[in-house]
Amino acid sequence: MIGGEKVIMHIAYITSEFVTERLHGGLATYLDNITTIMSEHGHRVTVITLSEQEGRLRYKDNIEVVRVPFLTTNQTDSFEQGVHMLRNSWKLRCALYKEAHRQKIDIVQTANWQAVGFFRNRRIPTIVRASSDSSLLRNADQYLFDYNKALREKTLEDYLELYCVKRADAAFAPSHFCASVIGKRCGRKIQIIESPYIDQRKEMNDQIYQDKLFNKQYILFNSSLSRLKGTHIGIESAEQLLGKYPDLYMVYAGHDYGLTQIDGSIQRLSLILERQNKKYKGRVMYLKHIGRSELFPIIKNSMACVLPSRVDNLPNSCIEAMSLGNIVIGTYGASFEQLIRNKDNGLLIKRDSSAAFIKAIDWLMNLSENERIAMGKRAADSIIRLSPEKIYDEMITFYKKVISVRKKY
Repeated sequence: MIGGEKVIMHIAYITSEFVTERLHGGLATYLDNITTIMSEHGHRVTVITLSEQEGRLRYKDNIEVVRVPFLTTNQTDSFEQGVHMLRNSWKLRCALYKEAHRQKIDIVQTANWQAVGFFRNRRIPTIVRASSDSSLLRNADQYLFDYNKALREKTLEDYLELYCVKRADAAFAPSHFCASVIGKRCGRKIQIIESPYIDQRKEMNDQIYQDKLFNKQYILFNSSLSRLKGTHIGIESAEQLLGKYPDLYMVYAGHDYGLTQIDGSIQRLSLILERQNKKYKGRVMYLKHIGRSELFPIIKNSMACVLPSRVDNLPNSCIEAMSLGNIVIGTYGASFEQLIRNKDNGLLIKRDSSAAFIKAIDWLMNLSENERIAMGKRAADSIIRLSPEKIYDEMITFYKKVISVRKKY
């Protein structure tokens, strides 16, 4: 509100992915939530996304989606990857200019991922949401992860992404972890605005749960499957946990990105889990990637959701699980501390430690049913601060501040 009058904006979001596209992840989920919130408050919203297709479509009736065909490359060299990112960023910039000619855009929000906002429109106030650091992500997916080495590494891709953050009118991050890491690497202060949570429990479809997991006691790994996400911790712990607890199941749901081996090769997780499932007589289950409506009943009825990431960014998988009253097991130093208080509303364990994970499951198994329910209730209460109205107020205040500062110059 300015002088008691609501200001309606035209906000453009520049991204490498959105939920209307075949390939999308956590960034697209965040954008789905924030664009829905902004459009419901009367703002005009345009999403300009890289896509396999070209054209325009209406999403949820009032969100305009502009699809920009992305360029592909088979090159793995860092320099070639950087050039590829610049080419896609230029295509997004051209699409933004066309949209700005159609109707005035008040502010642009870009992701730092893949430097999609590198070629910005200098006439429009631009902010960057710094949601990940590519060096950490790249190194955390290797067989051995050296956190400090990753922070010192800067490839061309890293420079491009950090440049976008440094040269924007303002930048924010959803977690203190990301704000600290990226802020130090690009030399600017980054504000914290957490991601909103929109309750989608009314859309639950429990068919998969009923068919495969009804009346079973299980722990759930509910994220993409890779070393980055700590999936190897579950693999390494299976023998001890399933031997100790004969009624326990270990369930995995998410895209299979494979486990990097010591020689750099990638081993498919689906094959590893299939072998474990045979060995433990059906007690290791891989559900592949399933939609949120099917996943939510599985989350809600699990004993715990396990997210042992090496690095992360206050992920949607954690927020969604806690909102459903579920106990989340996360790792120290990966952003989970922002929501989880150890042994109060969830559990925190040491990174890359199957021993710490097993100890956490042992602790959980010793709780009574009432104690688990109470912990889950405290988890759900922790998500109240991520309500759409609260995050909307923070975001719109941020947008207005950036616009007013630009007008002074």
